[in-house]
Amino acid sequence: MKGARKPKWSFVVMRGADKTVKQFHVSKRSVLAAPTAAVLAVSGCIAGLQMKSAYELNHLEEQLSKQNAYFTQTVSEKDEAIVSLQQEILGLSRQAQEMKNKVSELQELELKLKQFIETYGSSIEPSSSQSSSRSKERSVKTLSAIADTPSSYTPIMQNTKRMASLAQHTGLDLKALSAMVDTMEQSMELTLKLASAKRTTVDAYPSEWPTRSRQMTSGFGYRSDPFTGRKTFHAGIDIAGELGDPVYSAADGNVTETGFDSSLGRFIIIDHLGGLQSVYMHLKHIEAHEGDIVVRGEKIGLLGSSGRSTGPHLHFQIMQKSEPVNPLKFLALVKED
Repeated sequence: MKGARKPKWSFVVMRGADKTVKQFHVSKRSVLAAPTAAVLAVSGCIAGLQMKSAYELNHLEEQLSKQNAYFTQTVSEKDEAIVSLQQEILGLSRQAQEMKNKVSELQELELKLKQFIETYGSSIEPSSSQSSSRSKERSVKTLSAIADTPSSYTPIMQNTKRMASLAQHTGLDLKALSAMVDTMEQSMELTLKLASAKRTTVDAYPSEWPTRSRQMTSGFGYRSDPFTGRKTFHAGIDIAGELGDPVYSAADGNVTETGFDSSLGRFIIIDHLGGLQSVYMHLKHIEAHEGDIVVRGEKIGLLGSSGRSTGPHLHFQIMQKSEPVNPLKFLALVKED
């Protein structure tokens, strides 16, 4: 007995009224498998699209991560550059302040030189650095204004190179300016030292008039002695004055001797530089003491008439290497009667 035949599906295709009819026979299994295959094909397409999307997504994530790392590094470098610029500008600000201080010191030195010149004359030429110091000060003020620029640089990142160049150029200007000011300061200090040395020499030169009075009653050299009438050598000059008038030191020096003599009266002897001595005789009162260091114009006693004297006056005498010399060669503003 033959087995039962499996049922088949028949499809009839009619192309037209006058055309032949085509009939196809399809098994039940094939009819059921076709939708399954279609579903699998669609599922495969969807899976493929998902894989492609996942790949592209991973690729985009990698690119985004690289860009993020690059931007992070760039921002970090910019921040470091800004911090470096801020530190450099702070340094420039300190240098500018130092320059201001140096200019101030130079002005003080120049003032001292000016005072010296006004006191001792124009034998030492005045420093020509005043205009230079003023121009330096203007430069310092300009550099200080640059150094005080606000430090909020984040909104102007594109100007970092320009700011770095400006800071570098300003730093070079400050270094050059500082070198010039140092040179000028050394020169002025040397000039001031020379001026001070000359002032010491001048102050030790017995050229200061020793009394208020400028009236000279007897000069240096031979004269008639007021007591004997004979020609005698007068080793100094006599200056008239009121009893008790102050007597001043003619120069800086060291008081080497004070005392009383029956002929000289109360007297003071002061040693000066260059082997010079000044002698003050016939004093009413002695205020200086042996060993005292006195300065030009300092009060050392009172004018009087002690010893061998005809009236109140000061006998002023200058000795050079223990020999009397004419005081008029040293003194100024002489008035003779």
